[in-house]
Amino acid sequence: MFEELMGRRYPGDFMACRPWGRQGDRKNDGYLSSAHTLFQVYGPNEIAAAATVKKIEEDFSGAKEHWQNYFKRWIFVHNAHDQRLPPDVIKALADLREQNPQVDIETWGYPELLIEFRKLGLADLESWMGAAPTVEDKARIGFAEIQAVVEHLKLSPFATNASPRPVPFGKIEFNLLPEAVASYLKMGMGKAPLVASYFSSCRNPLEGERVAAAFKARYAELRGKQPPLHPHDIWGELDDWAGGNITKKPIEKLAITAVLAWLFDSCDIFEEPPPRGAAAS
Repeated sequence: MFEELMGRRYPGDFMACRPWGRQGDRKNDGYLSSAHTLFQVYGPNEIAAAATVKKIEEDFSGAKEHWQNYFKRWIFVHNAHDQRLPPDVIKALADLREQNPQVDIETWGYPELLIEFRKLGLADLESWMGAAPTVEDKARIGFAEIQAVVEHLKLSPFATNASPRPVPFGKIEFNLLPEAVASYLKMGMGKAPLVASYFSSCRNPLEGERVAAAFKARYAELRGKQPPLHPHDIWGELDDWAGGNITKKPIEKLAITAVLAWLFDSCDIFEEPPPRGAAAS
């Protein structure tokens, strides 16, 4: 995904490096020629201090060995879920900066990549991510689109007597859902009443509860994975699961988002924040 993003952001300038037999990538995960910038990407399931320090030291040393005459800026791209790095990693980066004042050493996480993502043009976004739902799509969505999502979910064998509950204030922020997900969620909220209306009209009055229970169980399964999944990844898994084999045209994407928004709003997917005014432990 990093290569896809940078290739679209800097066409003809960014060069992705393909590991080549025994040569490997020579500590080069991408090179931005105009900025004399070398990238090193590190995306483990979970950041571990000792392994990350070792990775940084080895990759920077290798970069100097193979590319010293070509880069003035070295960027370590990581996937720390909360964007925070262990103190040993910060110290290792500070040591490298002191020992190599001729090189600008930076770290990029989700916020920096999001800045690059936001600079992509509409044509690039649509060719990469698919066309986004339009205002016309929002107007066209109806029971047929919602039903297509629900028909897929009928394959889930769960059942429960759980009752929907109102969404707590600040739930998006408490679950660290990024802006991109929050934007989709808020867009889906506009159609959540249609989902509720659909379930109210179902011949089986427990249909909505059954779907909610299926999602709750799927969420619990994803939430319990080790190493833990970031909430953004859990959202993506739920989105894929809800969509199943649906072709995902813009209007179908919006239907899936509407169902997820209804579930987020009324059920137990994602964590509830503590009540306002509750003392922090």
